[in-house]
Amino acid sequence: MKRYILSLLLLVSAWSCFSQAVSMDTAGLRMINITGDSLRGYKTESLSYQRIIGNVVITHEGTTMTCDSAHFYFDKNFVEAYSNVHISSSNRSSALSDYIQYTGNTNMAQMTGNVKIIDSTNTLYTEQLTYNLKTKVGKYYDGGTLQTDETTVSSNEGMYDGITKQAYFKKDVIITNPKYTIESKELTYNTANKVIKFLDESTINGESSTVRTKGGTYDSKNEKAVFTKRTSVENKDQTITGNTLNYDEKSGAGNATGDVVIVDMKNNSTMTAKVVEYNKLTGYGKATTNVVILQEGGKTILNADEAEYNKKTGYAKAFGNVSITDTAEKSTLFCGVAEFNENSKFMLSTVNPKLITVADKDSTFMRADTMMSIRVIDAKNLKRIEVVTGEKKNKVTKVMYNLLMADSTYRSDKADEPKLIIANHGVKIFADSMQAVCDSLSYSQMDSTFRLFKSPVLWSKTRQSVADTIFIHTVRNKVSEVNLRVSAFLLSETGYRNMYDQLSGNFIDAYFTANEINLVKVDQNAESLYYAKDDKGAFIGVNKSESAKMNVYFVAKELDHISMLEDPKGVVYPIDKISDSDRFLSAFKLYTERKPKSKLTIMGE
Repeated sequence: MKRYILSLLLLVSAWSCFSQAVSMDTAGLRMINITGDSLRGYKTESLSYQRIIGNVVITHEGTTMTCDSAHFYFDKNFVEAYSNVHISSSNRSSALSDYIQYTGNTNMAQMTGNVKIIDSTNTLYTEQLTYNLKTKVGKYYDGGTLQTDETTVSSNEGMYDGITKQAYFKKDVIITNPKYTIESKELTYNTANKVIKFLDESTINGESSTVRTKGGTYDSKNEKAVFTKRTSVENKDQTITGNTLNYDEKSGAGNATGDVVIVDMKNNSTMTAKVVEYNKLTGYGKATTNVVILQEGGKTILNADEAEYNKKTGYAKAFGNVSITDTAEKSTLFCGVAEFNENSKFMLSTVNPKLITVADKDSTFMRADTMMSIRVIDAKNLKRIEVVTGEKKNKVTKVMYNLLMADSTYRSDKADEPKLIIANHGVKIFADSMQAVCDSLSYSQMDSTFRLFKSPVLWSKTRQSVADTIFIHTVRNKVSEVNLRVSAFLLSETGYRNMYDQLSGNFIDAYFTANEINLVKVDQNAESLYYAKDDKGAFIGVNKSESAKMNVYFVAKELDHISMLEDPKGVVYPIDKISDSDRFLSAFKLYTERKPKSKLTIMGE
């Protein structure tokens, strides 16, 4: 009877506590309220609790929890909820699980089994979760998944803040979305503004590109990316890597800074620079500071302080300390500005352009005011045009070449089409075996011939050649033939002052073997003057001749004999009887002051 009365008193006491709307303990903490279909109290030496079964409703500080059964530890303000546990809050968020341990003093819930946190359109799934019902912060350490709209995020460890909508994920993080997938070691994701922040190694696989980064943010709502640690972006044609990368999908604008490397798989080339800007919509790109482009194999093909390129128009421009190397032709161009069109393959170099061509041990150095490279088939289409930019008072008129603005109709699928190199104004050439000056020059890869126009002068060791036009034919970068056209004059030094072997005529053709002259043909009004020698090599006189045509033969670099053809005339002056007037042909003139003295006179100017 005493045991029955004691049990009844405990039951009444417990029920009195459950019926209170809000109760406070001695420390002023709000107590948990709980009701159910049936209640039974338990007490041992170490603890006491009540077991509530059926339609259990637990309320605490604006949060309501329902379950099939619960244990309530009144003295600890602590509840264990079993089976079909459902938590609903005033902010319309809810949580479900198989089992919950909830501490009212800290608002912390330990949720286990089929855990689900539902917050508007966001749902977090896991098997174990530590959840603060007051701050709405949930944490898991053994795998979980967040589903929000079309985006799913899973990881080994994670945290979700239902108030700020900020989620944190760590270890084997995977994000899937119809537009992209992400694999990461650590990141945060805000379900409200859709901003992803990368905190460790991450890979973003998009529809047409792959991004690898260690830090930065991606605003998936506004499609903006800001990567603050070394990052690479790869598509089927190229890879760009930089210390920082920014990209705006809607505007198409992006930039990379800090040791930028762009690998072009399509063209087998690599570009490095400090800063690169690019707009996908307009096709315009710009690289600045120490711009270097390498071809496959690591050979440099372009250096510049700054370069810009428009993928849609095919127009490119490089500025400041520009050097362009043609590995096939073994040549390097240096200039202040180089412009290029991808469609027409036309290139214009200005601001002190200089060209170095390597041939065995004898390199050729050339300079001019402007230099051009053009496909031979396009040469007839080249025109200078005026381009007007700006409006009203800000109008600027610029003279350009039409092929710099060539469209895709100029494109050709043929590889290595022969080109024409053109140099204009103030042309100077220096090589150990040859020097030349002229107003303009062209070189055709089709026939390996240099053409010198307007007051050209050519020096070859001890010889000087002058004509209205000079053609220099080469075979494997060695001179094979030189044509002097109109008012042609050729002289050779004898080694003595005012003593020169001379040839003049309307046309002169000189032929070479292994870069050494062996035959000269003079046509129309041929004249010759040469110093004859005896068997010991001493000068014995001057032989002065003229005819319609003549052939001059050389042996071991020395004039051997002359064959005069058609109406020959000649006279010989003894060496001690020759006058100053008889020492020179009428066309004689030295151009020593115009002769480039060394490669420094080419490269140093």
